[in-house]
Amino acid sequence: MQQRFSKNQEQKLSNWRRRLNTQKKSEVLFEHWLFMHTAAVLFAGKPGELLILKRGLFGLLPEETLESIDSFCSSLALQFNVLLENEHSIKVIFYNEVAVDRRIGCIPKKILHCNLRYPFGLRSESFLKELGRRWLESGTTPHEIGIVLGYPLKDVWGFMGISSDPCSGSCGWRIYGNPLPSLKKRTLYNHARTRAETYLRAA
Repeated sequence: MQQRFSKNQEQKLSNWRRRLNTQKKSEVLFEHWLFMHTAAVLFAGKPGELLILKRGLFGLLPEETLESIDSFCSSLALQFNVLLENEHSIKVIFYNEVAVDRRIGCIPKKILHCNLRYPFGLRSESFLKELGRRWLESGTTPHEIGIVLGYPLKDVWGFMGISSDPCSGSCGWRIYGNPLPSLKKRTLYNHARTRAETYLRAA
């Protein structure tokens, strides 16, 4: 049976749909695409989602893309941060500020400050700013982005070599140690996307 949205979610979705009625088709298609790809953040407690947006996606100009992202996030109570951009694409993380703050708070201080060498007093915005700086400086995706993307911390630490848990499979990310919590999380995120698909089909 399809899970119902909460009253608060229904209100946000209704306001979003109403605003889309005033937008041009390319913007509507783009926001529908964003809705599908951020569904796990919206409905399944996933802290964040990284999307790589090619320039000219849905025929939108760069400023139109950012305006649509801003409007989308404002309508559905998400935050976003442009981590990296170049002439070909922009890398944007869509996130729930409270969920990311909670996630950062779960990281053992020894790992956060000694292993990962992040400064003290971090919250979501400052963590993402530092992550983006490291990405730009190194030219490669910092593996700790998995913290914000909602991967089980045991899997993040295993992938980074911080823990000694053996790799036990994959489900969109590498699983380390007991696979059950990871598979349960993956199922939850997939279910959120199915809910988003069903919602858009019924709209």
